[in-house]
Amino acid sequence: MRCWMARSERKAKLAALAERIATARNIIQAQHDLLEKLRVSGQPTLEAEAVLRTYASSLTHLLAHAEKMREETLAKKGETKKRRLLA
Repeated sequence: MRCWMARSERKAKLAALAERIATARNIIQAQHDLLEKLRVSGQPTLEAEAVLRTYASSLTHLLAHAEKMREETLAKKGETKKRRLLA
């Protein structure tokens, strides 16, 4: 049986996750900007592109985790409502 987090703890985790997602998006934008500067100046971009792929992958994982947490929160709300109706 799965142990569910308290509502305030779930909210805190979702808020922290949202902050990390925003930070990751800012980093990705900065990396895009760096890539553009490197291209304009004719410098190699291979390493910067690899770093960008790594950040993009991390963002994808963060978004998937956030979606899973939201779904679990909604499922928990549904179970709570069901219990109240059955009681």
